[in-house]
Amino acid sequence: MIRDHTLHLNAVDTQQLTRWMKSALAAGVQAGENPFGAAIFAVDGTQVVAANNTVNSTNNPAAHAEVNAIADASRSLGRSDLGGYWLLATAEPCPMCLSAAVIAGIRNIAFGANQVVVNEAGYGGLGICSRELANQFNCEIVLRGSILGNDCVRFLLNNRKPN
Repeated sequence: MIRDHTLHLNAVDTQQLTRWMKSALAAGVQAGENPFGAAIFAVDGTQVVAANNTVNSTNNPAAHAEVNAIADASRSLGRSDLGGYWLLATAEPCPMCLSAAVIAGIRNIAFGANQVVVNEAGYGGLGICSRELANQFNCEIVLRGSILGNDCVRFLLNNRKPN
């Protein structure tokens, strides 16, 4: 179930999310890797981790930036429950990444480029966007899109998947 962020009193505003997204975007710039970055922040603004997609270098199709960030944050914090933290991703999380975030207790997610742009850049999808999938979950999730959107869109489209 998605909670409309305009109705949800939240201490994190768009300016804060924009600052945080810059960390996710910087993490996504890795030579030889798919152009996706993610970061996890505490509500007070403390960055826990920033991670990039490592599918190519690890030959692991599950090594998406969001999954890597969740794993790194869990190791760094010494716990698997990341409830109360924000996940920022340069692109709308795929079903695997959104599910991993929810399993980790993350209920606040912001992204830059939407699934249409991910598809346009050649990275495909599974035919379901985050909002559709989130409506199937039995918990409330705050999804904020288009955070630093133009920069994230440009980053993806400038780093299209090779044919």
